[in-house]
Order: sequence, then structure tokens, then C-alpha cells
Amino acid sequence: GGYSMRTIYARLICSFLVLAVVFAANIASAQTDLVENGGFETGNFFGWTVLNDGGGNWFVYSGTTMPESGNSFLSPPVGVFAAVTDQTSGGSHVLYQDLVIPGGGEVLCTAIIYYQNAAEDFFTGPDLSPLTSPNQQARIDIISPDADPFTVSAGVLLNIFQTQPGDPPTLDYTAIDFDLSQFAGSTVRFRVAEVDNVFFFNFAIDEVSCISDIAPSTASIPTLGEWGMIAMAGVLGIAGYIVARRRKAAA
Repeated sequence: GGYSMRTIYARLICSFLVLAVVFAANIASAQTDLVENGGFETGNFFGWTVLNDGGGNWFVYSGTTMPESGNSFLSPPVGVFAAVTDQTSGGSHVLYQDLVIPGGGEVLCTAIIYYQNAAEDFFTGPDLSPLTSPNQQARIDIISPDADPFTVSAGVLLNIFQTQPGDPPTLDYTAIDFDLSQFAGSTVRFRVAEVDNVFFFNFAIDEVSCISDIAPSTASIPTLGEWGMIAMAGVLGIAGYIVARRRKAAA
């Protein structure tokens, strides 16, 4: 009677496996995407804020037809949905989300952008007003949450992308990478802006992601609850071993 040594070892191995799973889960949880609904797959702007001045708007779209102008356009590059500007009259359009940057480790970001400009060129006005003529441009910035959402100067902390005169009229799916590690411990605003008062301009963005990679020395320290799980795993292993020894001795 009693448990064999193989059974005893199996109990101890199971205990150590629980321990390993706890540590692995703790390390994996250190990598967090700071962007909510970055692929717009909710089918709406959940997690985002949209502001407009003049005609047109930001839209969450699918397919290849623009929702307001009816223009043909590229389909979303990933999933079913993406965000795009569309219009039938001149306007300025802002899309933003505030990001809380952890106070440690790296924060590496990426997004996919693409556009279709029907105007003869891009025109970089001194602001994002549709009343500034000509003004046909798009830009992506990190700005202060306290700044004017339409700012191009005060409160702009980092410019990530901007169209320039002479740029090609269309841009295929293009991944852009940027690093927000310098803003550790603060809240910043990821702002996408597009203004058009010359002709149609569809500017799209998809798969916005900012991954926070907390330092391994911090991520590998279990929480109080995790220590409880580890202790329980150890107790179960020892208990199993004792029971097995007693049954073997009785036999």
C-alpha cells in the first residue's frame, strides 16, 4: 500500500509547476498596451475623443467606400475597422487619446497610417484652422493634455508624423514607430490631426499600440497574493509527501 516514490515526485513537480506559472504570469503582465481600442475594432471611438471645426468628421469605417464623400479608398489594413477623415466641405479634425506612461521601463509604440489627397499638393498652414487658406495637411503629435487640442506649437511635446509640400498624393499602408519612454511617470496626449480646405483628403490610422515594458527587476517580484499562491503550492507538496510516507510506513 501507500504512494510510490514516483507519486511523491509527481506531487512535488506539480507544486513547482504552480510556482513557475505564477512567476510567468507576473512577468507577462508587465507588458501592457497603454492604448485602448487602438484597432477601432469596437466599431466606434470607444477610448478616443473626436473634435471637429468646420465640415467633415472622423469616422470608424470598413470596406472601401468613404462614409460621407463616397470616395473609393483602401480597406482597413488589420481587422475589420480603422479610423479615417472624410468630408464634403473644408474642415479640421482631431482624434486623440490620453496615455498614462508608467514610471519605469520602455514604452515602444507603433501605428499604421495611409492617405489619399485629391488636392494638387499639401499645404502646411501655420495652424490647423480650415479658415487658413490654403491648409491641407495631416500630422501626429504627442501633446500636453492641458494644451489646445488643435495646437501646432505650444504644448507640442513630440512630432511623430507630418505631411509636407511635395509629398506624394497617396500613401499606402505604412507602419510608423515611436518611443514614449522619455515621458515616463506622466500623462501625455496622442493626437492625430487633419485639415483640408483645398480638396478631398482622406487620412486613416489603424493598429495604434504603445507597449509598456516594465523593468524585469520590478516585474519578477510577486505580489502579496502571488506569495500566498506560492506558499499554498509548497504546503500542498509537503502535505502530499508526508501522507505518502505515512501510508508507506503503515503498509
